[in-house]
Amino acid sequence: MSASDLMLPVFVQVLLTFVVLIALGRARGQSLQARQTSRANNDVAMGSFSWSDAAIKASNNFSNQFEIPVLFYAAVAFALILKQSDLTLVVLAWIFALSRIVHAIIHTGANKVSWRFPVYLIGTASVLTFWCVLMVRVLGGAVAV
Repeated sequence: MSASDLMLPVFVQVLLTFVVLIALGRARGQSLQARQTSRANNDVAMGSFSWSDAAIKASNNFSNQFEIPVLFYAAVAFALILKQSDLTLVVLAWIFALSRIVHAIIHTGANKVSWRFPVYLIGTASVLTFWCVLMVRVLGGAVAV
């Protein structure tokens, strides 16, 4: 497998982050408009404005895009540096990226933790497995570092 095969799920994850950011901007704009509040309002500037549920969900999900995904980005970067783009890692990367899409849909939609948490665990387990595969290859001597 090529490096581009491993990068495609990364591009999907980055695109998801920007989609969530755009949704956040729209939700906040609608929240301000519904409450007839200006962006110049001091409560908005100081973070004490009471956002709509949709804006809060989008904000929370946007923050999530900088938590476990950071470990995903690092794992893929190390895999590329170590020339370890193979079917196992590509599949794990796709599981992660697709789980993040499903997680974002649930988080910004129905936001049912009973649905969201298992999807989160799948994504997190895929990144953990990715790291374990890399670790075994490096420490086992299969990869020249």
